[in-house]
Amino acid sequence: MSTMNAITVLIDGDAPAVRPYALMRDRVLPSLERRREEIERMYAPVMGRPETDPVLLMAATVLQIMQRLPDRACAEACLYDARWRFALGDMPPFHPTTLVHFRNRLAENGKARLSLEACLESMRDAGYLKSCRAVRIDSTHLLARIADMSRLECVRETLRLALDFLARFGGVAAWEPWSGRYADRNPEELRKASAERLAARMDEAGADMRDVLEKADALGEAVAGAEPVALLRRVFGEQFELRDGAPAQRRASEAGAAVNPHDPEAQWSTKKTLGKAGWRGYKAQVCESVEDATCAKGEPTKAVVTAVLVQPATGSDHGSVPGILAEHQSAVGAGCPPPDEVFADAGYVSAPALLKAEAGGYALTGPMPAPPHSGKRFGSDSFAVDIPGRVAVCPAGHASSECDRIDDAKHAQYGAKYYFAWPAKTCAACPLREQCVSKKSKLARRTLEVSEHHMTVQVRRALCKTPEYRSRMRKRNAVEGTHSELVRGYGLRRCRYKGRSKTGLQAQFTATACNLRRWARRLCWEERKMT
Repeated sequence: MSTMNAITVLIDGDAPAVRPYALMRDRVLPSLERRREEIERMYAPVMGRPETDPVLLMAATVLQIMQRLPDRACAEACLYDARWRFALGDMPPFHPTTLVHFRNRLAENGKARLSLEACLESMRDAGYLKSCRAVRIDSTHLLARIADMSRLECVRETLRLALDFLARFGGVAAWEPWSGRYADRNPEELRKASAERLAARMDEAGADMRDVLEKADALGEAVAGAEPVALLRRVFGEQFELRDGAPAQRRASEAGAAVNPHDPEAQWSTKKTLGKAGWRGYKAQVCESVEDATCAKGEPTKAVVTAVLVQPATGSDHGSVPGILAEHQSAVGAGCPPPDEVFADAGYVSAPALLKAEAGGYALTGPMPAPPHSGKRFGSDSFAVDIPGRVAVCPAGHASSECDRIDDAKHAQYGAKYYFAWPAKTCAACPLREQCVSKKSKLARRTLEVSEHHMTVQVRRALCKTPEYRSRMRKRNAVEGTHSELVRGYGLRRCRYKGRSKTGLQAQFTATACNLRRWARRLCWEERKMT
């Protein structure tokens, strides 16, 4: 059967299966073609012009992520899969490593968003993507493409990689006995060793790191500043500290420390759902449009993934809203006005975030985190605080007698604090004393310390208790399903490549593939509904 006949059978017999490829050919590929000049600026004007069309390579990468194919299978699909040839045309054969070099160029030139921008532009031109007046955001963890290593394994592997590089300067013999000591990569030996043996090996590795760095520094700035030596210096500083000139192991690794030298940007972090084991990798912030109308049962979503921002694993959700909104606005283009409302969970909401959202011209809709646990005592939310009036009223109705402003330079980003206190005589005669004043407290009276944004926090907590606000917050819940779709359908959870920049590249192509398939699914549903 010829290629065109096979395509005709596909279109007539299985329209939903071929619709994403038709959208790629008719909508997304022309949008990518309009960005040809920007794509070709990654290459030298005279030398280095690729044999394979970079526009088609970008379109093929979107289909590759959509089908979750490795590079070799992607190159074969461009030749033998009728659906791919229907979408991309008669694409000349290319070696799988062409995709590797193409991704490297995209990451090095900061063009990771091109595919998502082209997809969103084609959706907007077709009328599918309208003005994003409201968006919802949430984060999910990404597992780096590395093996789990102990601190000792990370130190030894970093030494081995650095010594492999330094062997170019004087040969392997010039770096003995270190080269022979760390050439063996047998992790089972380390995992079965006793605690005393592991501690001795760690001390030995720390001394060797110091000596190797001293010898490398003597070879000049070119060697001392090379990437393997710089990584060795970084890991040495993260795992050891000098005491009387001798390296001593730190009690715990610093936040953001390298966990595997093969991907130094990957970090360890934890969250409640993962327990104490945590994960090693990155964090992805996902932004999605919100439709006013609720979808009926069986109706495909009209929501569009507008931005995906890859952050370090140790990055907090708090303060991430402006960054993800900037990514959203850059992806959708100047034609779409910025959103008026952002739906998020409690990890993004705080008093400074609410004030920043108000200054930015949008509403941050989300629950305020609960106040610190006070046991059986009345917490800060049980008091009526009037910061401009410099007074606070306790649950028993007594006004405070003292108010002091505390400015802490170390925590200036959180604002000033206010200290309120009640007379000891008033607290002694109060019937609610046992619920208010702790028995362990040295003071015989109640004190209260709140931030200068306490009133803003209280207003949001009161608003969260209203039925109308709870009903509106349901629009945020759909982003959890989007995370599941990106993870289960396109493999976003596991990084295909190493490094934060290439992980971000994978996230952008994943968002593009998700939007393409959602668009096709919606069009097929609308056609079935009409007939």
